Amino acid sequence: MRETKGFALMIVIVVMLLASFLASQLSMKVRTELLISHNVKARVVGSYLAEAGVNLAIFRVLGQKPLDLPAFGDEEEWLSFFEGFLYEFFLPLGMVTYSAGSETGKIDLNRSPQRLVELFLEYQLGEDKEEEISAIMDCLMDWRDSDDLHRINGAESEYYQSLDDPYIARNGLIEDASEFFLVKGTEALVGKFEAMDAFSVYNTAGKINFNSLSPAMLNFVTKNNNEMIEKYREAKKEFNGTLTSAVAIEILGEERFAELRPYMTFASGGNKYYYIIGTGQPGLEENAAPDEENPPKATGSQHNIIMQKNGSRYNIVAWQERYI
Repeated sequence: MRETKGFALMIVIVVMLLASFLASQLSMKVRTELLISHNVKARVVGSYLAEAGVNLAIFRVLGQKPLDLPAFGDEEEWLSFFEGFLYEFFLPLGMVTYSAGSETGKIDLNRSPQRLVELFLEYQLGEDKEEEISAIMDCLMDWRDSDDLHRINGAESEYYQSLDDPYIARNGLIEDASEFFLVKGTEALVGKFEAMDAFSVYNTAGKINFNSLSPAMLNFVTKNNNEMIEKYREAKKEFNGTLTSAVAIEILGEERFAELRPYMTFASGGNKYYYIIGTGQPGLEENAAPDEENPPKATGSQHNIIMQKNGSRYNIVAWQERYI
């Protein structure tokens, strides 16, 4: 009888363990499904918020004001648009940030001086990476030239066709900034920046316009110095968006300014291509009290576009979406 009771107890224990395991698995599955649903919703909301930022930037580039949007200030304030300035506002579903400016605020992969590209690579990789930078530059030159003779550290179509996923070199002017990451040696730069954020193929002047710096280019020019970045944004407001070389010296300091001066311009206009960056971060509230122990995660969506302005009309020539 005792043996029978002991056996029954074991069965009960096994059944309870099995039931507990199934319950925990069910709970985990439900939790996972809820997290997936939450993430999908956040991505959708973030995408729409980012698109809202893009459309508002388009309005400002075109010099127009949306109807029934009193929250953006009066007509004069709305039309005083600063290229490269980061604007932000809040909607019930989250925060929207956007910036826009001429493509002259970026490095042109076809026309900018070689030394300017090298300085940008030094900023990304470090000044001690001379060999790697030299190799990337040789490969970039080979990518653009029309012959099949590679430089000392360069690469032509023969190399690219030997890869597991083969392709051929452009052997001509680069047509899209994203081609940069197809060039041999650029693997070390993947994830550090997006090609469209820093590079262009529409900057016919070759030099970078200090008045139209994209966020990525502002980081490069200031070497990601937060104090300089803040000075740049404040100067945009103070001087109504138009900065001179004298102001640039005050912001960057004489040493950094002297290093970049041969590759910078301060002229505005003359280029009909604009970059626009719209970012949406769902769940962020304007007047929410900051929580230092559990700060809100800066997750969301970012839409980058290149638009061609034709008077009061425009064409989208490039569009990129990504999650941040």
